[in-house]
Amino acid sequence: MAENHLEIGKLIAENNLYRELSGGQFGIEIEQHRVTAEGRLSRRTYPASLGSRTTHPYLQTDYSETQSELVTEPVGSFEAARDFLLQLQWVMRDHMSGSETIWPLSMPPKLTADDLQWVDETFDRPWMQDYRDWLAKKYGSTHEIITGLHLNYSLPETLLEKLFALSDEADYVTFKNAVYFKLAQQIAAHRWLFVYLFGAAPFSMNDTDSRVPRMDQPVRSIRTSQFGFANDGNIRVDYATNLADHFNQIKTHIARGELFSNHEFYGTVRFKGREDYDDMLQHGVEYLELRILDADPFDPAGISENALNLIHLLLLHFVMSDREYSATELIQSDSLANQIALQSPVSPLPNKADAMTIMSEISQLADHFGMRFNDGLSLVAERILTPAKTPAARIIATAGTPEALQEWATELGNQRYELFRTEHDAQFAELFGTGQFAELVAEAMVVGIRVKNWTRTDLTLAVDDHEETIQVPVPLATLFPERYVD
Repeated sequence: MAENHLEIGKLIAENNLYRELSGGQFGIEIEQHRVTAEGRLSRRTYPASLGSRTTHPYLQTDYSETQSELVTEPVGSFEAARDFLLQLQWVMRDHMSGSETIWPLSMPPKLTADDLQWVDETFDRPWMQDYRDWLAKKYGSTHEIITGLHLNYSLPETLLEKLFALSDEADYVTFKNAVYFKLAQQIAAHRWLFVYLFGAAPFSMNDTDSRVPRMDQPVRSIRTSQFGFANDGNIRVDYATNLADHFNQIKTHIARGELFSNHEFYGTVRFKGREDYDDMLQHGVEYLELRILDADPFDPAGISENALNLIHLLLLHFVMSDREYSATELIQSDSLANQIALQSPVSPLPNKADAMTIMSEISQLADHFGMRFNDGLSLVAERILTPAKTPAARIIATAGTPEALQEWATELGNQRYELFRTEHDAQFAELFGTGQFAELVAEAMVVGIRVKNWTRTDLTLAVDDHEETIQVPVPLATLFPERYVD
């Protein structure tokens, strides 16, 4: 179990810090493939108009040149992060070629031998080539182009400072690291719940992934199972004791040549801050990255507002829980999560009673925040009580075979492309508004200028340490010429 037991929930309750607890910083990252109207990986090059991938804060690519990675600015709520994500997706669509569409599933589309050869041979980021070659040899390209969605979350600094003042701890950074480690442990211990509620990868459309065995029946989530984005069985990194020990386990696997770098650690949660682990221990964790969500094809953003509302409430519940978990308990929880991932999507939870207890506890917690989390509470009740309402179950009800899913996902992508084409300007106005800064914000997202704050009267933009706040529109090339150098 974690060292220096922290009773954070008790401190929050006794000092009525619920208002402070509800704040924080929130972000979303999603990977999505560019595909053709026929549902094949696009062969078109990454849009050169979208700035440099060495410096762009929002628009990147991952293993494949088709595998766009969209990263939102940290903002004041998950709902605002989703709005930012929709803006980035609009920008990406606006710069895609011809009739390219966005693939709506986490599992990649059907790949031909030519597709795989193209993925293997086409890579335009030499600064990542060594890592990419390592991944290709170890996991294979079909596996590495599985996509997903990550959520970034940080607690309010004001809350952490108040809790530190109320605690018996001597060092603030050590205290903050312990709080984040405690939260990460809670998330890892409840991985099974996230898999059940949000799993959306029932089929693989390909038999070229040597890590995914043939499955005769649909499952809840290949991606979050042992056959998906998971490290090999010899990689043991837990959330049982403390942050330094967690980092040391990863560093040991790197030193043995079992991991290329910390980027290859595919755990439930990653601690984010300084790139070097020793620096992060010294300066403090800045936020957590949750890595256990499949893309939801039923929502254009890849995740719904109600799902984010529920996840935020679950995170608050985990902060409030002072229960700690041993290494053995965490292994058991991980095994349960894998069992649930490989269940039929319409199967009930094997530990439904545990889920019902959590549902009751988060309902009581939500009372401290008025009606803010009503949508999340409705969603969790619906999915726990009715497995057919979960994303994977809805997918197989719509498309019951890999072939049918390939066809449905292709058509869904084409429908969204057509909607974008016919409602281009209306979508822009809905997402960016019609205020004086709308066009500037969209341009900033294109060229890679951070949009740090945006109100009706003020716009704050930044490139690295260069920050500008304006009250009237000014050409961005004048403000940030460094982003307009050929």
